[in-house]
Order: sequence, then structure tokens, then C-alpha cells
Amino acid sequence: MKEITNLITINTGYSKKKATEILKGGGYDALFMDFTRNQETFIRDIAKGVEPELAVEHMKDLGLVKEPEDTQFFRAAKPLFESLPSLDLEDTDIYCYKEEASLILSRDVAVRILILTAKAGAGKIEVEEWKEVMKDDIYNEIESAEGEAEYIADRAEKKNICLDASEELLTSLSGLDFRVKEIVVDKPCKPLDILAEKIKREIMAGEVVNAEEVKGLVGDHLRFVEMIMEKGYEEAYRMWQEFQSSQISPGMR
Repeated sequence: MKEITNLITINTGYSKKKATEILKGGGYDALFMDFTRNQETFIRDIAKGVEPELAVEHMKDLGLVKEPEDTQFFRAAKPLFESLPSLDLEDTDIYCYKEEASLILSRDVAVRILILTAKAGAGKIEVEEWKEVMKDDIYNEIESAEGEAEYIADRAEKKNICLDASEELLTSLSGLDFRVKEIVVDKPCKPLDILAEKIKREIMAGEVVNAEEVKGLVGDHLRFVEMIMEKGYEEAYRMWQEFQSSQISPGMR
């Protein structure tokens, strides 16, 4: 039976750096990264020693990386890129499993969230619109899972490691007779991560998320955005993790 270990990280450089320490430990035959398949050649180039900045610029020139939608994702990935040449893997053992169509839909969701955030900042929280955009993102993950699982299954070796596979993708791999393990490097805990979890339970189990819950989490999201503007994304996320672990709302400090 093939094995796959999924590393759960957050979209920050310090979280990806912790993941690289696990990757450097070796013990696996193939690495599956959460970049799109049409970016795979460039990620492998980085593994062969091409400067990450040059590879990313080339992807931008070809329209494979969009700004500002992809900026933080690639900024956070810098420690991963820097570690790739030193891993005990051939570049051909490194794969990118995400579907291109899924990324396009994710970018669309990000733009819609930006618009809703601006409205919320002006005092208008559109509860149903927030729920709708969260549902679209969740359905995107669900609908992509089977194809991503097949892509991984067709290329997997005996022992594999993966970055940030969705719950649905891992379920699909289990159905393909993979033994699935998970390591939580950092648990996603942004307000919209929590809202998404609640909305997913509404979809899957009928646990209705009421308007007050949505408004409360959107309010927390606005405070998180304010922290990003003041401290930058990485430091804001670090602070938010501390707030979550101490169960103190930033708005109450």
C-alpha cells in the first residue's frame, strides 16, 4: 500500500520554513506541492538550481502567476523554493498537483472577498453574499478533489509527502488505497478559515450558520485586515495565532 503524508501549513514564510525542516528529513520518494500543473516545470527548474525569482518572473511573463492575487502565496513559498535543490529527490520526483481551473476559481473568490471586505468596512455586511462566496470556494475544493487525487495516484511512489491537500483530496486518496497521514505544522485560524469550516458543516451536515455568526467572523476578519495593514501579513498572522491560542479576541485587548 502506498503512503502519503500531508503537511498542513498556513500561508506564511515562517510556516513554510517549518515545513522545509520536515522535508529535509527525507524518508519519502515523491513530493507533491500545491502549485498548479502548468507551473510544475518552473518548480522543477528551481529544484535544479534556477534562482526562484527568475522562475517566478518567467511565470508572471507567461500569465501563470497573477498579482496581487498570488503575491503572498509565492512570497510565503520562498523557504520552500530555497530548500528544493538540497532535498534528497530528483527534480522529476517533484510534482504540482493543483488543477489550473481550480486556481482560476480561487482567484475569483479572492477578488469577491476583497469587494465584500470593502463593503463590510463601510458598515454593510452582506451575510448571504459572504455565505455564497465561501460555498463557492468549498465546492471548488470538492469538485477538484477527484482529479487531483488521480493525478497524485498516477505518479506516486511507495512513500510520498504532500503540501496542504484538502480534506476532500485526502478522502479521495484513501478511496484509492493510500494510507494517509497528516502533520499539522500550523493550523489555519484566520476568521475566514473559521467561517469556511462552519459553512462546510452547513453544506455537509446541515448545521446552519446564522447571520450573527457570519457578522461576528466578518468583524474579526476586518480586525485582522487592519492588523495586516499595520504590521504586515506575516506578523499579523503570528499575532492572530497568539490571540487564538489564548482565546482572546484582538478587539478585546
